[in-house]
Amino acid sequence: MHRIGACWKQVGKRPEFLYMLRDFEGRMTKRPALLENGVSLAYDVIGSLSQPVVMPILGITDNMTDWPDKLCEPFVAAGFCVVRHESRDMGWSTQMDGAQYSMEHIVADTLALMDQLNITAAHFIGYSFGGAIAQLLALTDPARAHRLVLLQSTNYNLSLPARSPAVLAAMNGACHPYATTSEAVAAIKAVRLACNGSTHAMSDAEAQSSAERSVARAYCPSGTARMIAARQRTAPFFERLSAITCPTLVLQGSDDPIFPRGHGEDIAQRIPGAKLQYLQGAGHNHPESLVPQLLESMLGFLLNDLGPAPP
Repeated sequence: MHRIGACWKQVGKRPEFLYMLRDFEGRMTKRPALLENGVSLAYDVIGSLSQPVVMPILGITDNMTDWPDKLCEPFVAAGFCVVRHESRDMGWSTQMDGAQYSMEHIVADTLALMDQLNITAAHFIGYSFGGAIAQLLALTDPARAHRLVLLQSTNYNLSLPARSPAVLAAMNGACHPYATTSEAVAAIKAVRLACNGSTHAMSDAEAQSSAERSVARAYCPSGTARMIAARQRTAPFFERLSAITCPTLVLQGSDDPIFPRGHGEDIAQRIPGAKLQYLQGAGHNHPESLVPQLLESMLGFLLNDLGPAPP
């Protein structure tokens, strides 16, 4: 059996299992963008870059399989272009072995990718940790952010409610290397199930399938640990959020065990004009039952509420 170590995404060292589900997403590519800082980011473009760009920024442990085609195609059909990418230490992007960095470095990577693709500004959908990155990006370079959707996210205000012990234990399990593929899949599956809501919940089979797709692309426990350290190394920024000027939608899962009620509310109270919407019965994942509501909320915000984006 293959040993699951720091990450199976290593150039010239990819075991065969990495490809066993390579066709599950027909449009997913291996395109790397080599940035001036030496970091290579895997990215994918769905649609035409001549259209307004939507950029999902994903959470810790996530790779492109966690923002699948079903969360991209409706945006393209609505006239957007979706650019999804994997942050440093995630997926097929550079593993930062031995490096110390902060969330600001991840922001800088994202802006550098936009520069390479000649994207002047974008709508950002920041999920979980990625929502905090989106907030920092809007603070760092406001002109690059047209609108923010902050999905099941936080501003890391330490006074806010803590995550549940069960989900914390599951997340810790995803920071360890495993001897076999099946053990790595089990660790990611445990996170999926621990993130369930009361109404919108992944079944055992759905969580298993999601975990298999994720691990088939890449399992990066050392990268996950470095991402957590990057968050801990970043200076608090929640008191600066009043400087964000772009329209913002905050989507808070009512049963979120990672960022419980209070996190979305705090973000919305601090960003001028932000809209807060509850995802009733939702936790911190995206089961099939939740996808229609997510798409309706996000597309409604980008299209109906504010009209077409500026060119």
